[in-house]
Amino acid sequence: MEEEAINRLIEKAKQFSYNSYCPYSQIPIGACVLTSNGMVYGGCNIENVAFECSSGAVEVAVQKAVSEGNCELKLIAIYSESEMPCPSGKERQLIKEFSSKALIVCANAKNIQQYTIQELLPFAKEKDEI
Repeated sequence: MEEEAINRLIEKAKQFSYNSYCPYSQIPIGACVLTSNGMVYGGCNIENVAFECSSGAVEVAVQKAVSEGNCELKLIAIYSESEMPCPSGKERQLIKEFSSKALIVCANAKNIQQYTIQELLPFAKEKDEI
């Protein structure tokens, strides 16, 4: 994946982090996904006092893409100003459902790290194995 495309998606994820609703963790997180047909979808974390009703930034972005009919993920960027973000277990499984090849880029104000879904969810089954 070319560096310019990655940096553009990180910047978009950063913009989405500004929309975050995080009164409990105080950690705004934004995410953007690039689909195989070039569409970009973003989201932010949306917290709720009933924790199980909260939504992660990746979860929101992927659900937006899929709800628009774009089910093949190519690149996911996650951004937080402070802590290094990483997709939750629920979000990792969601990414795996819609791509086994997507690059996942986690960034904060000081650092950028790249992962494959295989690195973050090493023993997951492929859809055709079920």
